[in-house]
Amino acid sequence: MANRRADRVRANAVTHVGFVATDQKFTAPLLEFSPFGLSVKTPQAVKHGTIFRLGIHVGDHYFHAAAIARAQFPGGFAVEFLAMSPLDREMVRLKMATRDAGPA
Repeated sequence: MANRRADRVRANAVTHVGFVATDQKFTAPLLEFSPFGLSVKTPQAVKHGTIFRLGIHVGDHYFHAAAIARAQFPGGFAVEFLAMSPLDREMVRLKMATRDAGPA
C-alpha cells in the first residue's frame, strides 16, 4: 500500500501559531507544516475535533485558516486545514516549493 503521508516542512526558525476556538485562545510554536495541516509543540490540551481559527505571521502578511484538531502527541498536537483563502493557499504552495517554514 502506498504511503499517504504528505510532504512536510519543519520550521527552521521560531514561528508562533495563534489559535482561537470557542473556549480557548493561545499561541504555540510551529513544528512542521504541509499543504493539508500543521503541528505545534504545546502543553495546551485540546480535544480531538476542536475547530480553530489560526493565524501565522509570514513576512509582511498573516496566513489565516480554519482547522480541526486531528491528532494529539506527547508535547503537542496536529490540525488539518478546513478552509483558507486562495491567497493563503498560494502562500502555502510557495513555502512548500521553497521548503521554507520560516517566518520571512
